[in-house]
This record gives sequence, C-alpha cells and structure tokens, in this order.
Amino acid sequence: MKCQTLTLWDSPAEPSPQQGLVYRWNGYVESEGVRSLLQHVEAHGERLRRKYLAWIHELGDSRIAGRRLVEHLELDAGLSYWWMTLLVEKSPWKTPSINDAIRLLALEEVVAQHSPATLRVVTADRRIRDAVADLCRNLGIVHEWHRPAGNTSRRTLKFADVYRALPRPVRALASLGRHVVSRWPLRRADERGWLQGPGARFFCSYFIHLDPQSCNRGEFYSRQWEGLPGMLSEAGFGTNWLQHYLPSSAVPDTTVALNWVRGFNRGQPPKAFHTFLDSYLSAGRVLRVLGRWLKLILIGWRLRSIRGAFQPPGSRLSLWPVMRADWRDCLSGPAAVINLLWIELFDAALRGAPRQALGLYVLEGQSWERAFIHAWRKYGHGKLIGTAHSTVRFWDLRYFADPRTVRATGPCAMPQPDLTALNGKAAIDAFRSVEFPEASMVECEAVRFGYLQGLGTRVSGRRSNGGPVRVLILGDVMSASTDHLLSTLAAAVGMQTATMAYTVKPHPNCMVRPQDYPSLSLQVLTDPLAGILRDFDVACASNSTSAGLDAYLAGLPVVVMLDETELNVSPLRGQPGVRFVSTAQELAVALRAAAVEPRAGAARDEFFFLDSQLPRWRQLLEPANA
Repeated sequence: MKCQTLTLWDSPAEPSPQQGLVYRWNGYVESEGVRSLLQHVEAHGERLRRKYLAWIHELGDSRIAGRRLVEHLELDAGLSYWWMTLLVEKSPWKTPSINDAIRLLALEEVVAQHSPATLRVVTADRRIRDAVADLCRNLGIVHEWHRPAGNTSRRTLKFADVYRALPRPVRALASLGRHVVSRWPLRRADERGWLQGPGARFFCSYFIHLDPQSCNRGEFYSRQWEGLPGMLSEAGFGTNWLQHYLPSSAVPDTTVALNWVRGFNRGQPPKAFHTFLDSYLSAGRVLRVLGRWLKLILIGWRLRSIRGAFQPPGSRLSLWPVMRADWRDCLSGPAAVINLLWIELFDAALRGAPRQALGLYVLEGQSWERAFIHAWRKYGHGKLIGTAHSTVRFWDLRYFADPRTVRATGPCAMPQPDLTALNGKAAIDAFRSVEFPEASMVECEAVRFGYLQGLGTRVSGRRSNGGPVRVLILGDVMSASTDHLLSTLAAAVGMQTATMAYTVKPHPNCMVRPQDYPSLSLQVLTDPLAGILRDFDVACASNSTSAGLDAYLAGLPVVVMLDETELNVSPLRGQPGVRFVSTAQELAVALRAAAVEPRAGAARDEFFFLDSQLPRWRQLLEPANA
C-alpha cells in the first residue's frame, strides 16, 4: 500500500489528523491513522531479531585493512576483545540504543511496505534524524526533518548530565577509580584456601540475593542457587566460590561482605571456600589495565573506517548514528576499562587456583563471562557449564547469537562453555528458536524457582469481603523502570473505583523510598517472594523483572507495565491472561479487571523443571561427568 507522505513521530505531543500516515517512535498505543513502530516490532519480532543478530555477526567478520574486526581486537592469545564489547553483549539495559536499532530496522520494513514519496521525521534526537536521513538518501526518498514544538524549555541540569558531557577518557578513568577504591578493601579476603581434587566443584557467581539470617550465622545461602550447594555438600563434594561483589540491601558494604565470607570459610574440615574476584586487585594489575586501555584507544583509531560495516546485510540502513557512541565507549570509555579489569582479575584468579575438574557460572551473556571462560581454558581447568538460572526472555539479546557465531571455531572464536544448563522447557525452546546446537544444551532443575512446588495451585481470590484489593508491585533492577511503574501507578490512583492497598517488593539493588510516591501509601517488603505471594490479589510488574513470572506461576493475575521507549522484555511476553499496559488509564482498567478475575496457576512444567531431589543436577555434577 503506497502513500504520499509517511511521518515518523517522536514527540510527546499528539500528531494531528492532517499528518497522513503516522508511525509513533515511542509508545504502544495505536489509533486511526496513527500506528506504533513498537507494535510492528512485536508483530514481526522473530524476523527483526534474526536481522539484528546476523548484523552483529557480520560486523565482527567485517574486514578492515585485510583483517577481520575480531582479529584486530585480539588482546590476549585467542581472546578477541570484540566478544566483550557492548555491541556483542547486547544488553537492553547497558545499551538502550539496541531499542533504537531494532526500531530503525522496523522502520525500513514499514517504508518498503508503503513506498512513500516523502518521509517526514519529527524528532529532537539527532541520532534518529541522521539515521533516517541516510536511509532516505539510499532509497531516493525525500526527507523532511522537523523539531517538535515546545522542545525548547529548560530542564534541570543533573549530575548524570554533567558526567555524560565529560570526554570518554575522563569518564573511563573516573569509572576505574571508583571501582578500585570501592572494592579495594576486598583485597583482605583469603586467596589461598581453594579446595582441590576431583571432589571439588567450582562456582563463579554473584554475591547477591543472599539470605541475611543464614549468612550472619556463618552459613552461605544464595537464592540464586538455593539448595544446590547443600545437595553437593551432602553428597561429599567441596565447593569453591569466586564471588562478584555487588552492593545490595542485604550486603550494603564491603565490611559486611568480608565478615560473611570469613564466617563461611571457618568450617573444619573445610567443605567450601569463598573469595571475591576483587580480592585480586593490585596496583600492578590496575597499571596493566591502563596500558591495555591505551593500546585499545590506538586500535580504535586504526579502525576509524569501520562506519561502513554498520549497515546490516541486505539493508539500506546505517545503524552508525545510533550505535556510534556505544562503539566508542567500548574502545575508550568506562566500558573499556571495566572490561579490561575483568580480563586481569580473572587471569589472576584462575592462574592461582589449583586445577578445577568442573566449573559452573551464572550465564547471562555478560562481557565478564568471556574473560572468565578464556582464563578458565588458558589455565587448563576442566569442564565448564554455563547456567541460565533465571528466565530467558525473547528480547534479552544477551542470551542469543547468530548460529554462525555459536558454531565458529578456531582463533578468536567466541569463548563458550562446554555445556549450557537450561532450567526448563521455555528456556530450551528459546535457545532452539535461534538454532542453538542441541548437543550443547543440558537440562537442570530451576533451583531459583523450586519454592513454586510448595505454593499449591491457586493463591488468588483470598481478599476478605469489603477489604481493599491487595496489589503487589514488583520492582526492577533498573531504577528508571521502577520509577516509571510507580509514577504511572500514582497517576492511575485517581482513576480507580475500587479501594486498593499497594505494597512494593523492590529489587535488592534498587530500593524504593515510599515518600517519593505519597498518593500510593506504599508499604515496602523485602521478604522472599515464596513467603509473600499468598498475601496478595494482583501483581503489577515492571517491564523486565523476572518476578512477574513468579507471580504468574503462583496463580496471581498479573499486569505488566511496558516502557514506552523500550521493547517488551518481560518474561511473560506472549503468555495468555497477562495484561500489558503502557498508560495510566490502561493500568487503572487492567488492575480493576484483574482484581475480579482470579485465575488458576499456570502449568509450571511448561516453564521449569521442578524437583526438590534435583536429579538432573545430581547427574550433571557427578564425577563421571567431570
């Protein structure tokens, strides 16, 4: 269907009916003549995801001065820094420009469908303007750019704005300095207590989601691993733990972290050893990071002609305008120095540890994982299993890669574990959808979700007659997403006809201050979900939190608040009965409807392997498989 003019609308104001065919850049709401680019992304997600993953593969294989990009970025024998860049990591939280890139690919499809003579762009974002202008030039389409009306108002200058305005090298040095200073006390952790022999199992994990009561008694208990360490101990295995320290409500500072780890290591005879990755910090290693960083800046200068490789295969679109800043951050900004620090620290830790027959790590596709895998192989350790402990969401591209990337071998290939342990049918289906090799997948119980077995089949509908609707708000690890959810909920309060009582369970890395949302009269709970889900009638989740799935599988009606600037990264995407909303009015309507339509718990075996005896884990970790 052809049209004379197509308008791309990136403005908080509403387009007028005289604009012709309009596609909103932000938002999911559609009306007559006004469509949503994000809705197009949702409708054609499989194809657009494949396009994006294929482009990342092609970019790594692109030749500059006769060598592939992955070869230019080889910093250690066999390890290409390419695999640690923001572009390969593909985190929708670290790299929000992925949302822009996917939408631009969708826009190119829309343009091909409607064949407009003129493409009008209403935006204040120069990156979007430049990308669309390049597309129009390549397609021979007339391009018009208009700045949105009312965009000249002053806004309060924040520290984050000042920080972002600093030159990348200055931000890089500040980031490195902040990390080193804040983690320097962790050098006092023991580095010499590693258990060894065929009966030891190695874990690389996060020092978060811990049970404070157990830890204060000197007993390590992680809600990421739940009963798995205990099962190994009962079976006679010792465990080694290399921990990523992350400040949280339970572990607010390094003093608490050190005290807990020392308590864990007091057992006689020792059954486990814990230390921190940052215990390997030293002045010499920081200096080596700075030396490699200067080398990386020089490599980036030599790769300055890479702009042409930012055009996806078969596309007339250049993603350079929206991805340029991420590329440069990888080579000279904060992302560069932190990634280089991971290389140094993992190298030191795994060089000093006795040979480990079998290792596990939390698999999320993050940049540090490539440094860890490389060091594990470099120093001759045994079988390595990456464990996807949580949910695998469609648009969380950290978990996915082009099939050619996964199957590649030889020098500078992407570091990968020997096996990827997946905790249920949903995760297996997600990996199969991107043609992940069957031989590399193995089943394991979803220890993180094991408590669901004891919840029964139904928890909703327990509200007493005449009492308020009890709404459980599930926060996100990102403060902006949590604030968006709570602010929209506050705006919806006046639209409610039923009395509602609001309780928020924040992510441990993103606490909430109730006084910031006075109209909600918020109660704050930090207890584990297993102990509180039965006390609520409705769950309201942010776009990306996995906790919404907990509530869904426990039988609560769930409303998910989409972010108007982001893709739908909810683990409940596509699940029946879940209400997705993007405005205060939609949220008010959805909460009212959910409150009077209690539902039975979903089929949990469609998502997770649940068995308290952990038979899959027992088979996977037994000596014969090491």
